[in-house]
Amino acid sequence: MTWVYLNGAYIPAGEARVAADDAGLLYGRGLFETFRARRGAVYRLERHLDRLRTGARLLDIALPPTLAELPEIVRQLSQRCGLEDARMRLTLSAGPSTGLRTGPESGGPSLLIQARPPTEYPEALYERGMSAVVASVRRNESSPLSHMKSLNYLDNLLTREEARRHGAHEALLLNTQGKLAEGSASNLFVIQRGELLTPPVEDGALPGIARSAVLDLAREAEISAQEESLILDDLHGADEAFLTGAIMGVMPLVSVDSAKVGSGRPGPVTLRLRALYEAAATP
Repeated sequence: MTWVYLNGAYIPAGEARVAADDAGLLYGRGLFETFRARRGAVYRLERHLDRLRTGARLLDIALPPTLAELPEIVRQLSQRCGLEDARMRLTLSAGPSTGLRTGPESGGPSLLIQARPPTEYPEALYERGMSAVVASVRRNESSPLSHMKSLNYLDNLLTREEARRHGAHEALLLNTQGKLAEGSASNLFVIQRGELLTPPVEDGALPGIARSAVLDLAREAEISAQEESLILDDLHGADEAFLTGAIMGVMPLVSVDSAKVGSGRPGPVTLRLRALYEAAATP
């Protein structure tokens, strides 16, 4: 049986319900976080919570007190679902709404946590690397939504579908100024002459948890790493590139729009950083 956690209770997934007037359902007023729980533990879980808190303040959503119990909820849900390695999704919805009014007086927010196996990134994919296309959808870097994982996720879903139609694994988004922002479900890194570069959040990049971990790990390993605005020419001329995400970790990116990135194979800096990340993220 598949279990979920919903508003303080563990229940079978088929019995989970949200109200018909939930503001997340009606207006996309809510947030989500995805993370990987290995043996019931989540790498940098507090960073996920920090990002959730920041988004909740911007959307004026009250955080449920049960979030303080999140490490134990993750552990118990993993056990109930029989998952040693789990892909977790936390969804925080603003709750019942009258027009655009939400809050404790209207019933309060809903907290839903789901778990399933992280099957979307097999080891063979890391060995050969991902392909990507540049999406036709542009990231609005001036919107506050570019800095949070809101339930209004249609831009990302549209770009992911665009990648699928082109036979690619991922889609990369440019911002309104033509600068690289991120992938539909990932952050982007390039390596140029031994230097690690990633687009800044000001260019529309999500402040990813794996992204910040890789920057920290690179600096600890004495790899020069910084945030810097990038354009497509920087990517096409890169020695290596890779993508990051809380579920995928560090994923080599070997082609964009059918053109090779670097040698067209996972590069040495990418492989080193993947090893460092896996060592840090595995309890």
